[in-house]
Amino acid sequence: MNFQAVKMVPIENKTSFPIIQISETLARKLKLPCDLSSLEIQCSRNSIDCQVVSINDEDFLIKLDKQVLDSLFLFYEERTYLVSYEDDCLHIGPVIGLLTEISINKDTIDLRSIETYCREMAGYSEEIGAIFYVFTLNKHWTDKSMNGFVFEETGWKESVLPFPQVVHNRLHKRTNEKSKMFQQFTTDLHTWKIPYFNNHFLNKWTVHEQLSNIDHLLPYLPETELFTHKNLESLLDIYPTLFLKPVHGSQGKQIFKLSKIENGFNLAYSSLQQDVLKSYKSLADLYHRLAPHLKKRQYLIQQGLDLLSIDDRPVDFRYLCHRRENNRWKITSSTARASKNGSFVSNLSQGGEMLSVEKALRTKFEKKECEQIVKHLREVALEVAKEIGNVSEGVFGELGIDLAIDTSGRPWLIEVNTKPSKNMNPITDSTSIRPSTKAVILYCLFLISENLKGE
Repeated sequence: MNFQAVKMVPIENKTSFPIIQISETLARKLKLPCDLSSLEIQCSRNSIDCQVVSINDEDFLIKLDKQVLDSLFLFYEERTYLVSYEDDCLHIGPVIGLLTEISINKDTIDLRSIETYCREMAGYSEEIGAIFYVFTLNKHWTDKSMNGFVFEETGWKESVLPFPQVVHNRLHKRTNEKSKMFQQFTTDLHTWKIPYFNNHFLNKWTVHEQLSNIDHLLPYLPETELFTHKNLESLLDIYPTLFLKPVHGSQGKQIFKLSKIENGFNLAYSSLQQDVLKSYKSLADLYHRLAPHLKKRQYLIQQGLDLLSIDDRPVDFRYLCHRRENNRWKITSSTARASKNGSFVSNLSQGGEMLSVEKALRTKFEKKECEQIVKHLREVALEVAKEIGNVSEGVFGELGIDLAIDTSGRPWLIEVNTKPSKNMNPITDSTSIRPSTKAVILYCLFLISENLKGE
């Protein structure tokens, strides 16, 4: 489907029937029939039949009366929208909704860590003529409209808006994805055939099992098992260091680093405040320490690696991957992260430092080696994104692939993130729009276009 940016201007209409005025230039561009006297106009799931009046104007211009704008839940003000003409219907939009947690305080809202990202999304959508808004789960939705927030010069403004034609899930909490309201919402999306992507967090163990079935990715997977006493003892016989990670964890929280020492074991624990290191003489003492955590959530055990480090700070690499309009994956950004002093996790939320991939590699490797390693890392990141996109339930349009390299330069997969941080590649000024933001919007347009073709 071909979209065309069109200026929409409200007009007064003193007649009882809805009217749309279309410039002759636009009519030719959209290939409207020459004898067209009436037309169905649609915005998302809302439509209205209008009488058509041709106007002599060189711009791509449409004039709509208030009855039309109200029926389509569009603003009564001059705006630019993307328009297409398919199957005797004029489509206005497209309409993109981003679902997240929103803290509402009187006339202001708090989008927390994705505030800047959402403003970028709004800015780029306005630039190209798409309708973008953020919304949270509540009871105020129908198959026609949704309460949401659009960004204007003074901030976010609550409005009743057309129901989204695609939904980008940026919920931060797993509990919200398990709620009855979310389940009802996604059921409605299925019923109404509305695409949505990144609809759930990935289970670390499920990801490992899925990728373990891909032969060419096996060399990049650290040995990993679900936590049991037997598995822990078996892996301790093979590796001097192990990591214990919650299957449903994120942001480097509640991870244990277990190391064998001469008279027992060292156990380091990552927390937001600090990393705590304690020693235990026996496995029985160690189990006693771990028991409260193991009762609350499921853990997996992962092989420890001799990773590249800078001043004894472990380094990993985040590759942000996006699905393109052709359904292929591309890398939109990459960065290296070094843990804070004394820590074994590199997450920025845990005090990690961000630096360029090349700068991190050059602390250990020669220039030619660095080029080969960078190429290898990119290839692995794209292969992981492609395979996860192929085998995981649901649709994923954005993935954060965390990789590391050992001291020999061999890449390893650390983790796959479906809700990657938007602070990894900060913007340098308030008007710039990052490639990752543009990639998400373009993927939304692709999903909408494909969905309309199938109807």
